[in-house]
Amino acid sequence: MMRIHVFLASLVALTSPAVAASTPGELVQELSQTAHDSDQKGFLAAMSASTRRAMAEAEAMGSKLTLAQKDFSTALDESFGIGLLGGAARFPIADRKAVLARFVAIDLMGVEQKTPKEARLRLKTITKNFGDQTATEEDTFTAVKENGEWKLDLSDLTHGIMRTAVQRAAEISMLPRKSAQVPSKTVSPPS
Repeated sequence: MMRIHVFLASLVALTSPAVAASTPGELVQELSQTAHDSDQKGFLAAMSASTRRAMAEAEAMGSKLTLAQKDFSTALDESFGIGLLGGAARFPIADRKAVLARFVAIDLMGVEQKTPKEARLRLKTITKNFGDQTATEEDTFTAVKENGEWKLDLSDLTHGIMRTAVQRAAEISMLPRKSAQVPSKTVSPPS
């Protein structure tokens, strides 16, 4: 379940809507089509305004976390040598288009109308990983009506991911840095 959340949260930008979704079903069709077309702007236009703002904040925090991870890995590489996994270069970040291209299908399984401006959508997503294996997941997401158009609202999810990133960055910042005393990688034989 978390994989779909991470995929959606990885797509960040502030955009204007491409096509108005007048029903939750049209919203899901728009999401599926824009994912199929690798249309980042169109996909993100189907997100609520609060989701796009939260995603922009999360991206900024994610950039700080990535930098902290790379600094820490570089310090380890300098102290102990580059490991079997490739050193600091082992943390490649996929671009948004590559993340979006991983969606094979997004299908609407059900709609629970909460209010005239809010619905819970049961979605089935099929994604492929970088080895072209597919994964199918079902999860429930909130859709909201903004200015007469249905939008996917992931703001709670995005804020949760941001809190996790802040905690992780704080943990990494507490670890030894390049300037700290790190034991040498040379080991003396026992006497």
